[in-house]
Amino acid sequence: MTSIKTILNQQYKTIQIEWLRYRNNPYDVQRAHDLRVSIRTLRGLIKFLKRQMPQVVYDSLNGDLSQSAKIFGPLRDLDVLMIQVGKFAYAHPEEETDYQGLFEGLYHQRNEEMQTTLTDTTQEALATYLMQVKAQLDTLNFKHETDWDKSIAQEFKRRDHKLMKQYHQLDFHDYLHVHHVRKRAKTLRYSATYFSEFIPEKEGRILRKAKRVQDVCGTITDAHVIDGELRQLAAQATDQDRQKLLLRIARSQRDIYMADKKTIIKDLDKAIS
Repeated sequence: MTSIKTILNQQYKTIQIEWLRYRNNPYDVQRAHDLRVSIRTLRGLIKFLKRQMPQVVYDSLNGDLSQSAKIFGPLRDLDVLMIQVGKFAYAHPEEETDYQGLFEGLYHQRNEEMQTTLTDTTQEALATYLMQVKAQLDTLNFKHETDWDKSIAQEFKRRDHKLMKQYHQLDFHDYLHVHHVRKRAKTLRYSATYFSEFIPEKEGRILRKAKRVQDVCGTITDAHVIDGELRQLAAQATDQDRQKLLLRIARSQRDIYMADKKTIIKDLDKAIS
């Protein structure tokens, strides 16, 4: 059975690989996404193990991984925005609509944001965060725990119960709470994936449920963020037609997160079926 520390170190190596892949081809939207996911995955595993490590070590790991992921946050937000605008343009093909001009502006904005992640200062900051993460990982010692199967299984049950309780009571129009539940679902999902050796096979349902909650909450939070970004772009637009187009797309996003709970879930089922 793979040790807990080995799993954490393997995930750290994944971050290093994805960082190199990103530097090799930062123009590929998947590279920024995969790098950010690799960082958030390790952070999720650390959160899951919080009770098994000294508070000072947890705080250091959590903080450095959070700062690392934030470096690529604005770039990833732009990529998600462009994906959704692309879907809107595909669904509404119109001769007199200047989609090309809109995408030209968005790609220019993305290139500027991408360049900020590649400056020497930013890359040095990321290298520092990750070196500090590695130093703290090296201090971890989980040998004091005599029954990891039992300990991790109990933690899965505790987190699963808490997540599902919060999800079923969730007001889908409460953005901050939805975002919080989404993050809890990610932590449980990553842990169920990478610590699967330590839990009974029948508990595989935890992974499926966590992914479901993450997908539903992600649909809402992404639409909420994109709506705000589009309205901000519209406020800055000097061309009236461009402004109207941005507001149209923004309304389509607002319709997603302002719908009732059953409609949101139903629409998601249609999208992934």
